[in-house]
Amino acid sequence: MGSVAFTNERPLAPRPANSGVTSQASRLDAMRRMSGEITHDLNNLLGVILSANERLAEELGEGGEQQKLALLALEAAERAAELLRRSLALAQGHPVAPQPDTADGAEALAALERMAGQAMGPGVRLRVFGSALPLPCRGDRTGLEMALLNLCLNADQAMSDGGRIFVQARWTYVSESGSRRLGLAPSVFIAFTVRDTGPGMSPETLARATDPLFTTKPEGTGLGLSSVVDFAAACGGGFALQSREGLGTAATLYLPVAEPALGAVAA
Repeated sequence: MGSVAFTNERPLAPRPANSGVTSQASRLDAMRRMSGEITHDLNNLLGVILSANERLAEELGEGGEQQKLALLALEAAERAAELLRRSLALAQGHPVAPQPDTADGAEALAALERMAGQAMGPGVRLRVFGSALPLPCRGDRTGLEMALLNLCLNADQAMSDGGRIFVQARWTYVSESGSRRLGLAPSVFIAFTVRDTGPGMSPETLARATDPLFTTKPEGTGLGLSSVVDFAAACGGGFALQSREGLGTAATLYLPVAEPALGAVAA
């Protein structure tokens, strides 16, 4: 199966010569202001959604399917509100509050099953293999959940005729050979794999799949996979993408095991 590995070592593109520095700076400033305004308005709308779902969950029958859906919508809105708060802080030039540097992959898988299960298209079946034991890894939980959700939605959108998506996580040791391929130091990682039975990618598409803004979908943004690569890099991890036409695609996110857990394994 063809594969491409992406890690936290990403070369910077050369800066092109620019004679219109002032006009470009003005346009960028206007875009920042507009982005901040849109984020602010979205945050207000999410406040309405959160409040409405809280009331709805309280009024619906305890433990019923309708209440479960309301609680799921509330959970997703809370995640969105957190991401918007970070975005708004950046747009306003404020420092973003530091996020927890340790996440439990098992909890992230459980949340993924709840959220992604409602977002799959007709004919697409999702199977998440949860873990009864904690999977302590570096990274904040919201970021990990969004990275996994991006991988699932990307797989879903690639299977317009239906198919299956499998998600699982495992402890793994990246050896010398694997570390060279991924650009990581040999160590213990938590590997999250999202595999689909879709049409797969051509070698040309695979080579560009994680480029920011690259997309093969008419309404795609080209930001899903690149955001996963960026998340992996921020956590000191890596990302590998394997695909072959007619044989589906497998995306694996490698996150370093949290230091306390790594010490316990070494002991």
